[in-house]
Amino acid sequence: MMKLMFDTKAIIAFFNNEKGADVVEKLLAEVDCGKAEGYISAITLTEIYYLYSRRVNADTAKKRVEMLEQSNLKIVPLDERIAVKAGEYKASSSIPVADAIIGASAYFAGAEVVTDDEDFEKMRDVKILKFR
Repeated sequence: MMKLMFDTKAIIAFFNNEKGADVVEKLLAEVDCGKAEGYISAITLTEIYYLYSRRVNADTAKKRVEMLEQSNLKIVPLDERIAVKAGEYKASSSIPVADAIIGASAYFAGAEVVTDDEDFEKMRDVKILKFR
């Protein structure tokens, strides 16, 4: 079964109906009907909350986070293994910590990262599925 880790950029593209949203929507539909396992890293909740809070308002931020929490996506918590693996990714390149955590979460879930962010290409043992 396909395993997909949705990067924050993919989730935002979906919520905002940006370019590539149709691809993300199809992949989320695969998760909803049980054809794929879907994941997000706990750090994605942080990013979604603060980005929507800054760009729109706190109510919208809360609603977006609740939508993710109530979805069929499994939230991967930050544990010791993920934290150390993220540190390895961060040490070997100048990627943001959040991307390193998402990459490490995908690594341990055995999932491809649904993204358009080139930072994930710097993590050699992480598979990527570009949505745009």
